[in-house]
Amino acid sequence: MERNGGSGRRKRWLRWHMGLLAAGLLLPFGVPVFAEGPTDSLRTTSQRVLQVLHDEDLQKPERAQERRQQLVSVIGERLSYEEMSKRSLGDQWARMTTAQRQEFIDLFQMVLAKKYVSKIEGFGGQPIQYLSERLSQGCAEVRAKIISAKNEFQLDFRLVERAGKWLIYDVVADGVSLISSYRGQFSRLMQSAAYDGVLERLRENADLPMQARAD
Repeated sequence: MERNGGSGRRKRWLRWHMGLLAAGLLLPFGVPVFAEGPTDSLRTTSQRVLQVLHDEDLQKPERAQERRQQLVSVIGERLSYEEMSKRSLGDQWARMTTAQRQEFIDLFQMVLAKKYVSKIEGFGGQPIQYLSERLSQGCAEVRAKIISAKNEFQLDFRLVERAGKWLIYDVVADGVSLISSYRGQFSRLMQSAAYDGVLERLRENADLPMQARAD
């Protein structure tokens, strides 16, 4: 009886683990886990963005804010706000404390999220065509384009690998780098109003209330 009971338990244990394997919740020992490549990562994110944009319930006027928040969430998972902040500030970044860096990242994140969502809504949910991929020492550049009824946009996504994930740190649209543009703006501001001028400009673009700016 014990032998039969033990055999039954082993069979149930095996069936349970096989079920988890089939569901993708476990991997057998010795089988490596492969993270998505740069292009596949971008494709996954763009598909999720299109799902939000094409959701009929979220297209209702009263749910516009909810739709934007979902877009911010989806996009934010694919952006490296820290890397974007570091590259946009240049040499200033090395002179900042940890607290100052975090304050800048938080403000820059709000500005970038607002800009990205506005651009994406303006594209009207046009699908992205991925053309090529180039890898070099933990970084990648993925070339893509968006074709609408009236225009064609060339996009180069620049990504960096962080903890097995590919995250965007720059987007070049028709030859114009987003981060280079911000770095130029911030450099000019620091020449005339020091670093505080950069913070004030970010607070204005993030639409923070006056109380929050004073704090």
